[in-house]
Amino acid sequence: MIGERLGMATGRELGFLNKSPYPIPLRRDREPKPVTFVNLIHIVMAKGKKELLASAPWRVEEEEEKFKDAKLKVTNQPGTTPKMHVPGNKKYKNDDVAEDSFTEIDPELRYRFQRNFQFIGHVFSIDTIVKPLPPAMAYNVSRNLSFFTRIFTQFFDPEGIANAQKSLGLGQEEKPQEPQVPCLFIFGDSLVDNGNNNGILTLARANYGPYGIDFPEGATGRFTNGRTYVDILAQLLGFPAYIPPFARTRGRELLRGTNFASGAAGIRDETGNNLGDHMSMNQQVESYVRTVQELSRYFRGDLNALGTYLSKCIFYSGMGSNDYLNNYFMTDFYSSSSQFTPKAYADALLQDYSRQLTNLHKWGARKVVVTGVGLIGCIPYELARYNGNGSRCNEVINSAIVLFNTGLKKLVDRFNKGQLPGAKFVYLDSYESSKDLVLNAKTYGFQEVDKGCCGVGKNNGQITCLPLQTPCDDRTKYLFWDAFHPTEVANILLAKKSYSSKSKSYAYPINIHQLAML
Repeated sequence: MIGERLGMATGRELGFLNKSPYPIPLRRDREPKPVTFVNLIHIVMAKGKKELLASAPWRVEEEEEKFKDAKLKVTNQPGTTPKMHVPGNKKYKNDDVAEDSFTEIDPELRYRFQRNFQFIGHVFSIDTIVKPLPPAMAYNVSRNLSFFTRIFTQFFDPEGIANAQKSLGLGQEEKPQEPQVPCLFIFGDSLVDNGNNNGILTLARANYGPYGIDFPEGATGRFTNGRTYVDILAQLLGFPAYIPPFARTRGRELLRGTNFASGAAGIRDETGNNLGDHMSMNQQVESYVRTVQELSRYFRGDLNALGTYLSKCIFYSGMGSNDYLNNYFMTDFYSSSSQFTPKAYADALLQDYSRQLTNLHKWGARKVVVTGVGLIGCIPYELARYNGNGSRCNEVINSAIVLFNTGLKKLVDRFNKGQLPGAKFVYLDSYESSKDLVLNAKTYGFQEVDKGCCGVGKNNGQITCLPLQTPCDDRTKYLFWDAFHPTEVANILLAKKSYSSKSKSYAYPINIHQLAML
């Protein structure tokens, strides 16, 4: 394919043999025979390579000296691949200091072209091209010789090779992309957990197939078929790899952040206990504090330098869903619904959450993204249990969530207006963005918005995705992967909205990209 592309590019340049970009006046007193590129090559090569080399005008000492040092150079830095270079002309400083300048060339292309550079470059000289031709043709060719020579030799000198490689995207090492922020710290539940629950005793785990069926590493503990929301967010922010789970991140790896999220976790410590062990938001914040203490040694105990570093990072926190799903509305296991009205419960959650976020600020968090609770009254798990009167979703749950989300947005305003000095918070309205995916499902390519791609029972939501269960064939047509969690396609859409949307309905008061640039 590379050869074809190079051949096509050269062929277009060679088109001047039949249709020159320069006007060539033809003598009318005689009609020259038509010439093709093949005819011309036969004429040139008839003299033979040895004869051409022997008679070429460039074979003089001055010109030979020019190519005397045209040898391959190899540089080999520790830990890198050896690189080949073709030395160029000497550059002089103050007339007495010479430095080699060189053009880096892909070794294979360099070797192929450089071997024939001298021969090809001088085959197309006046002696070898013009003299053997009939007078009329010689006159025409000589007028365009410089153009003619440049076309055929441009890919055989170091600069030409480099230009050709650049235009074709060959032989160039891609420079690692610099992230927009130095690190990303993640707090949350199963929507963003990527493996922290794998080694603990809990039902809230996803390190088995078919979870991860569309993820390159397979089942890693992500509660979806592919990438999670924060996986895609990390990519949008320019990170070369996904942010690893805290359970297997230590040492200098922590400098680029880590993921503390845990399936079944909530703002309240008792949330999710019905599913087994997990790390609540309080525990996640404690793990972060220990992480900051560990990071201080990489700054030689300079807390100001560490604080400056952390202030450039982004902190993502997505909490609250389980405080409703696996607490307030699970009346057979929790008593919170009898202790609190929906408004009082939302206020209690926000009070605890405010304290937790303030603690993150105390330990260096300045650019913070908090997400509201999504449209969980419409997830397959709730639809499988709901028998509403003319309503598709459980609006009792949705109305309770709106109370929490409204309060969280007001909390963000207070933080931004000076309650937490130097902090810049962004509120993501997951409720509205999820609602948009449902209402405009066809626009986004979804055919199923009421049932999971993998699950058991009504809406595939009575029992979530089981080990080795066969999921739906086309995951791109489903909004939900299982009874609770969105598919990778839905995560992509949600991440892009929050990252770059100009609408404050999804990201308030600015989007994540704007936050990163601050």
